[in-house]
Amino acid sequence: ISFEYFMQEELRATKINSRYIPSLDGLRAVSIFLVVISHISIGIYHDYGANFTPTQSIVQTLFLVGHLGVLVFFLISGFLITTLIIKDEKFSLRRFYIRRVLRIIPPYYFYILVIFILGVCGIFVLSFQNIFSALLFIKNYYYDDAVADSWNFAHTWSLSVEEQFYILIPITLVLMGKMKGRYAIICIIIICPILRFLYILNNTDSSVELSPFHLVADSLAMGCLLALYRNELHGKNWYKAILNCPLINVIPVVVLIITWLGRFPAYMPKGIYVLMFIAVQNLLIALFIDRVITVKTGFVYRALNLKWVGFFGKISYSIYLWQQLFLNPDLKIPIPLKVLFFLAAAVFSYYIIEIPSQRLKQKLEAKWKKSLS
Repeated sequence: ISFEYFMQEELRATKINSRYIPSLDGLRAVSIFLVVISHISIGIYHDYGANFTPTQSIVQTLFLVGHLGVLVFFLISGFLITTLIIKDEKFSLRRFYIRRVLRIIPPYYFYILVIFILGVCGIFVLSFQNIFSALLFIKNYYYDDAVADSWNFAHTWSLSVEEQFYILIPITLVLMGKMKGRYAIICIIIICPILRFLYILNNTDSSVELSPFHLVADSLAMGCLLALYRNELHGKNWYKAILNCPLINVIPVVVLIITWLGRFPAYMPKGIYVLMFIAVQNLLIALFIDRVITVKTGFVYRALNLKWVGFFGKISYSIYLWQQLFLNPDLKIPIPLKVLFFLAAAVFSYYIIEIPSQRLKQKLEAKWKKSLS
């Protein structure tokens, strides 16, 4: 396959997605980078952690920022899906779910199929608990490190959360209406931190990186809330002043520091972190998302809109799927080769599976549009 082929397919993919927002692809690229860096750090600790000095252990901990990357993905998803719902006057749940299936399922099930084949061939020890919970998108409620082959399916918890969100939130907004639906979204944002706090109180040994839907749904809901109130907020002078303030560009540093503090209970008690500071992160990330898609100037905007950054954002879903397999700590090959392999697999998945699925989705949308005209 030639380089020209990839460029032609990239142009077609851009045309397929009429709702394309370059800055969000830039944010996706940053998010997937955080996930990859975190998993590389876990692999290094797996190999050399027994000999780490206290300082090295602290430094390694600071690279565990993958969960933050996932939170950004959640907020972007909530924002985009809700924007689609409120802007589509003829919104159809049936069409929505068909589009989501074509977007999510083909690359995802292809990944699971490859893992299954590798397991049948004896390369991995297969766990049917892992396979079925991943297939049914309930991995965020059925995750156990002790189960064989848990690493290769560990990342499917976030995809399970997204699918549960796709089921619940659109139905809520359609049944309740856009105005009353806002109150449901606000309730989620209020209730989730309380549920997290109660969970941590009863599970003191638990990590602050939680995965059940009812403990992380406020990240998605904050993205929804941004979409629901964005036009109204843009009519407020005080909000426009905040968006245009250059200090907004330090938000990524602030949310990173909050993530680091969450790793050290001596400085940030777990209960306080999950009750207050994850909510603060969500709010700041939502504000930053609005900033980079509204204010189209400055270094941060230009960086997020670099073509090569946008490319990694476009293929971020496939990268997210395949980095898990190749960054497995038990895979004993050099890190540069691991990165090369998962990038190759992601490019294959994007051009051979994702784009054809998007083409089919485009044809269906054209057919629906014709039938409604």
